[in-house]
Amino acid sequence: MSDNLVALMPDVFWIGLGISAFCVLLSFVVGVRSTTTKTLTAVAIGGYLGLMVGFPLLAIGLATS
Repeated sequence: MSDNLVALMPDVFWIGLGISAFCVLLSFVVGVRSTTTKTLTAVAIGGYLGLMVGFPLLAIGLATS
């Protein structure tokens, strides 16, 4: 079933999702290494920023699927 989903979604969607995931991963690493910020706070901020950065590509991918 997941093979059908991958086939239906255009490449631009997966690029946007990859950018969002990279931002969340990067913020997790930064949050773990930080002594003043909690990890959950850093991941929440990274998730928000990742969604904002990747949103145009995600929206184009969903609109053209």
